[in-house]
Amino acid sequence: MFSRESTDATEKNLGVSVIICCYNSAGRLTETLNHLAGQMVPEGFAWEILLVDNASTDQTADKAVAIWNSLLPGSRILRVLHEPNPGQQFARISGAREARYDLLIFCDDDNWLDPNYIYASSKAMQDSRIGAAGGRNEPETDADQYPDWFDTYKDKYALGIPASRSGDITHRGFVLGAGMLTRKSLFLDMCQEKYPSLLKGRKGESLSTGDDFEYCKRLLLRGWRLYYDENMKLKHFIPKERLTISYRERLMQGIHDAGLVLNEYDLAIRVHNRYQNKNRLRLLMLTPFRILFVRLGLMNRVLIDEQLTLYYLSPFSSNKNPVRKKIKDFIYGR
Repeated sequence: MFSRESTDATEKNLGVSVIICCYNSAGRLTETLNHLAGQMVPEGFAWEILLVDNASTDQTADKAVAIWNSLLPGSRILRVLHEPNPGQQFARISGAREARYDLLIFCDDDNWLDPNYIYASSKAMQDSRIGAAGGRNEPETDADQYPDWFDTYKDKYALGIPASRSGDITHRGFVLGAGMLTRKSLFLDMCQEKYPSLLKGRKGESLSTGDDFEYCKRLLLRGWRLYYDENMKLKHFIPKERLTISYRERLMQGIHDAGLVLNEYDLAIRVHNRYQNKNRLRLLMLTPFRILFVRLGLMNRVLIDEQLTLYYLSPFSSNKNPVRKKIKDFIYGR
């Protein structure tokens, strides 16, 4: 027996909290909430929606409540939170802190979840080694047609099918932030104040990005796995205003800027994976000689890998590269 309603679980981890971060989202929420109201879950399955109003000026919260009451009158599934600090990362942390359940879905205000998305997500994380999971994100638009360049750039719009079937996708290094599934305990641990995000994500009309990818990189540095579940399907609505070249170029600039930081994470992950199962003291003593031999052309190794191995193994940190220093502080929990 399936139902659109839920009942409270006796334990926090027996349910799913859907977090929607909103900035002036009043005009985008109708279909998003309509698809959430259509979720099909077993009788007694616990879930909720936390809509985080992130410094909106268009009565987003009031509009959301009105829409939800028209869809499921009397339902207590939807809760509205207010986060005054502008920025998607602030909104996500606020939502995670208030979430009742340990499984979190970050649903953007333009994500239309398949009716089975939430129930499928509850099964996708059964392997305790999985830190985050994603599904297949397909486009939806109100434009007459997609521009001829869209196929080339569509992955930059948080779209894609990461694998031919469900399975481990740790090798990809990320899952898309739109519809991302993770664990509350993990998210709050990775986003502690002493580990400030180096990428703040969307803020107002800004197209800064990368905070979701950074979260995945941090998971990988701590040994967690990433997973793709083919049953987690969503439509990502892309209005015609976002299919212009000017918007595309702004988006690409934000991706480029984020890439400078994410590349440092990738280097750290590559080096970390090389030495994590080796004798670190021995490696620390050998690496300076390896660097010298590589420079003299006497050893066929990648110089940057050897330099970073020495950097991440050394108890000392240089301030010459502040991004690299903060990543090292995160690795060692300093």
